[in-house]
Amino acid sequence: MRAYQFLKEARGVTARKSGETYVSDTNSEDVLTINNIDVIPDNASGYENLEELEAALKIAIPDKNARINDNNPNSAMTAAIIATVTDKNNKPQYWVRYIKAIPPQGVHSMWKTLRGYKFGKGAEQESTPIKPSDLVPDENFRSAQQLAQQIKTGTKDLGDLGLVISSAVDQAMRGSAQPILGGNKYYNVLQKYGGEYLGPIALMSAPASVTGDTAKMMQQFGLKNFAGSKVMFPQDTQMELIDSVIQTADGRSIQISSKISTGGGAASSLSGIYKQMTPEIRQRFPEGAKIIEMFATKSAIVGPLEVARMVGVIDSADIQAMVNLDKSSSNLADLTTPRLKQLTKAQGVAPDTLNRSDYRIFWHALNAIVNAVIPVVNGMDEFKNAMLEVLNNNEYVQLVTDAKAQGDAVSLKYYTKFPAVFAGAPQLYNKTYFATGQKGRIGFKMR
Repeated sequence: MRAYQFLKEARGVTARKSGETYVSDTNSEDVLTINNIDVIPDNASGYENLEELEAALKIAIPDKNARINDNNPNSAMTAAIIATVTDKNNKPQYWVRYIKAIPPQGVHSMWKTLRGYKFGKGAEQESTPIKPSDLVPDENFRSAQQLAQQIKTGTKDLGDLGLVISSAVDQAMRGSAQPILGGNKYYNVLQKYGGEYLGPIALMSAPASVTGDTAKMMQQFGLKNFAGSKVMFPQDTQMELIDSVIQTADGRSIQISSKISTGGGAASSLSGIYKQMTPEIRQRFPEGAKIIEMFATKSAIVGPLEVARMVGVIDSADIQAMVNLDKSSSNLADLTTPRLKQLTKAQGVAPDTLNRSDYRIFWHALNAIVNAVIPVVNGMDEFKNAMLEVLNNNEYVQLVTDAKAQGDAVSLKYYTKFPAVFAGAPQLYNKTYFATGQKGRIGFKMR
């Protein structure tokens, strides 16, 4: 099997992932959290002129009061990068970086930092710092022993949790699944986050303890053991479906997708699916492929609206009404089509949401549209089959962490699937659209 060729990108705003932060140069409590990065236009190098670009920005950015221009435009500017962030009070901001055009190689390296802020070293939304991005700050390859020591050092000040992780690391190194005392209260964080580095440690240091397709995988790669192997965790690469890479002693790369045995966890990105789609898959499932493409490449606002029109949830008049809607309005009467009013009225909200200062009818309507689209798309065989074809057209190993609670203890086992096989039904999943804003894109889970 061929070694994986990494697509690197320079550090900068466009390299940032959801949850990473920027901290004010003058006030450490002024923290901005990245939600997503978009470019407009998303299907051309630029608009005809600055006036067309400004018109598109007014559609893409719902609240003019929350818009911040990171640089000043001139008449040569025909495209822009939009960084959607939330401030320390969880209020949305839309940072705009004007550029002359979108170059063929993409926008990476074109925006070094948010003006007046510095990158916050990847602090993410979860407060417990035990994810690989918290503990392994670079893309250097490490042996299992070096990684084990890095994890222990990074968690030694976490009290009981640090002791549990240290024990889990030791057991992974030995290939043991003995109960870890006191681990049950950390069951979820151990399985969801710890497994991303515990699994590779076990696979490299004690492969016989990792069940499933490990023997078949090693045979395919011509391996008798993992002596001399090292592991790396991608930081700024566009590898949404890959969590780590094991490099064998002879320089070959084994891509690892870490999962938990319950099938839970965060929703995965459709962007990774789109990037792996082949022309053959597009030809066999044109409608499903088009839906994936629109969700993955259009903005987090335009994508759902275009898919909703494609599947008949709304029509062109409804989209035009959304475009024309006063983005500062909180009044249902400002929705000018019967369908938008019907969808929005039917979309429930949490108590007191309608009285919140950040409630907007635009976001309420968009949330309603998204939630109406999801069951329609999830019920389409074209979408399901296109997703499964892409997911199963891969060259990586699925490394699964299986946690079992035993009283106040927890035991951890690991097994592989190779080639990584996905079965069941890929389901779109919405945890990012609200009546008060939008904090990411639609993702998917396997059901």
